[in-house]
Amino acid sequence: MGPTGDSDSRSDEVELVSASDLEAVQALFSRECDADGLMTKATLEAIPAIAEMLGEGDLLREELDDVWGAAPKFPSPADAEGGPDRIDVDSFVQCYRDIDDLFEEEEQDGEGGSNVSASTSEPSASQNEAAVQSSSNDDDDEDPVVAGDEADLEVAFKGIFDSTSGLVSKEAMKKWDEITSLFADGMLGEDEFERIWEQTAKKPGSNDEIDIEGFLSFNVALDDLFVFDDDELEEDGKGEVEKESSDEASADDAAANVSPVVATDVEMSPKEIFDSICDDDFLVGMDELQRWGELQEMLDDEELLPIELQNMFAETPKAPGTNDKLNESGFTVLYYAINDLFEEDGGNDSDASDTVAVATPDATSTQIQDDDSLKEELLDYIATLSRDPDLLPCGLDSTEREQERLLDIVADLEEQRSNMVIKRGGDIQPEDLTGDWDLIFTTSSTMKFNQGLSGLGGSFPNGKFGGVVQKLQASKWTSDIEYKERIEVLAGASFDVTVTGDWKLKGTVNLFTGEPTTVMAIEPDKVKYGPTSTRADHWKTLGPLNLLDITYLDDDLRVMRGNTAVNTIFIFRRC
Repeated sequence: MGPTGDSDSRSDEVELVSASDLEAVQALFSRECDADGLMTKATLEAIPAIAEMLGEGDLLREELDDVWGAAPKFPSPADAEGGPDRIDVDSFVQCYRDIDDLFEEEEQDGEGGSNVSASTSEPSASQNEAAVQSSSNDDDDEDPVVAGDEADLEVAFKGIFDSTSGLVSKEAMKKWDEITSLFADGMLGEDEFERIWEQTAKKPGSNDEIDIEGFLSFNVALDDLFVFDDDELEEDGKGEVEKESSDEASADDAAANVSPVVATDVEMSPKEIFDSICDDDFLVGMDELQRWGELQEMLDDEELLPIELQNMFAETPKAPGTNDKLNESGFTVLYYAINDLFEEDGGNDSDASDTVAVATPDATSTQIQDDDSLKEELLDYIATLSRDPDLLPCGLDSTEREQERLLDIVADLEEQRSNMVIKRGGDIQPEDLTGDWDLIFTTSSTMKFNQGLSGLGGSFPNGKFGGVVQKLQASKWTSDIEYKERIEVLAGASFDVTVTGDWKLKGTVNLFTGEPTTVMAIEPDKVKYGPTSTRADHWKTLGPLNLLDITYLDDDLRVMRGNTAVNTIFIFRRC
């Protein structure tokens, strides 16, 4: 029985809110939260539907602890230091849906019954999810090194975790018996360990440490590594048999064992080429580049020199944990570096333009046109959602279906050539962002719940949110930010809410994709409106904008995603 389930013993007075009904879940939070618009764990446990599940054993304390631990928190204010952590409406929605997911997983497993697990020794919800993923990745092939039984892994985790934090550091993982034996036997290299560790999601707020879910994910990745190695050994063994069937292995024989060249043409996007030539780890090195047909034609025709390719490859950001491999993002950077080289030299040699597929003027203009069309589609769709004057701006009254369509368009736009984030391998500089930016759309549940940035629009009689502009300034010594939120009042007493603070950019790796990314970190200082001025650190409604990944950027459009909630997006257009 989840938050939306049934129970014969349930009291008729217990309100059951569907986890899929966002507005109902937000309304439930609104009734239960404190004056700051936040909620403690004790309050979450006291919500009637959740309290009943805990009392009947349908929801275990350990499972609720896992759900609470995964939700982003707001620390206690300075005047209440030492108090309990609290969650906002976004985190509450996440908790509520995570609890509901526990029971959906139980139904899919066909276990029947109403209890999530029979005893506290059973795996938690996050462990079950990791086990499902491991089973899917392994295709029922059991790994001879890492035990597939989750209970064994849980015991192993408890044997190496820090008893104070409940987390495992990289150093502790390296000292785990399974890892040390793999190192000693030469079955696992330092670079492979580092790659898997970098790609494993860390516990938010920790010092690069993982929880039980991350530990299970690490072992899934380790398991996949050895499944690949087993396949490779089988192929190598087959190659040895073929070699032994002849008296001598000639140079031609060796060449015959090289992976075939992939025929690529002007119609293929960088992603399609990458998918065609990458190795089983979804990486591309100099060896894999030999499979790129059009690139080999350029080298054969001496339109691109090997030293030029080597220099461009050396300057391209490498995949985390490697020093000689590119992930999809890095390959895209290399692709456009080669393309730009021909754009600089192109136009003078018609023969070259006919043979170099990645650099033909037609291909470039077509790609740019595709980018422009996709961007126009996004802007037109946002304009369509904003035509009703009775609706709040920035998409605050948009439906989930409308948000899903918009997210699909944004996901396609983020992969386009016009995206500076891809072209620069995530290297965005402050000068790329300075200026005034109008927020034109957001899917933020917090802004929807508060009906604006500050929440003041809904608190004034006849008042409502009228939009917000973000102003970014940067110099050698300071980086200042200012929000101007318009509050429209029907009586004519409209006013602005001004939020000031500091901002900075940080290069990091996305927790979900493992790709290089640039994060904008904002520290609000003051909130001012009329004669009122207050410290912004008590203004919890600003939280969703304080730490965001920059996922798309061009001269006049910027898309940012939540650092821990990738479906929370903010779209800004340069004023």
